[in-house]
Amino acid sequence: MWSWRLSGRAAAAPGDARRLALIEDDEQVRESLALFLKRRGFLIEAYPSAMDFLHRPRRPKLACLLIDFRMARVNGIELLQTLRAQGDKTPALLITGLFSSTLRARALAAGFTDVVEKPAMAEKLEARIAAIVKET
Repeated sequence: MWSWRLSGRAAAAPGDARRLALIEDDEQVRESLALFLKRRGFLIEAYPSAMDFLHRPRRPKLACLLIDFRMARVNGIELLQTLRAQGDKTPALLITGLFSSTLRARALAAGFTDVVEKPAMAEKLEARIAAIVKET
């Protein structure tokens, strides 16, 4: 089971600035991370696959996408490339347990803001989301 250290709440932001999408195929990671972020004051839309996210009904604008790298059928980089080709410019963070400098370079070239490594990612992820939300 994953555990996340809780050290406070995210600053309240108006409207969509707190709405995040989490695309993660590992159910335990998805549920744990969604709970962690909800406790931080974020509104979370969680999806078990890239295909589920791509086929979702249109929703309000998202402040940030949190996308797992290694998923069945469509990986995280392919998902963001698809979204960018459709004109979606939502900031995105790639989360992965397979970190390498090559993967980071590929992710940044695809349009990710940063890559956050699992499992010890809670604090870095929160900091990166806060920076993205502040910029929007």
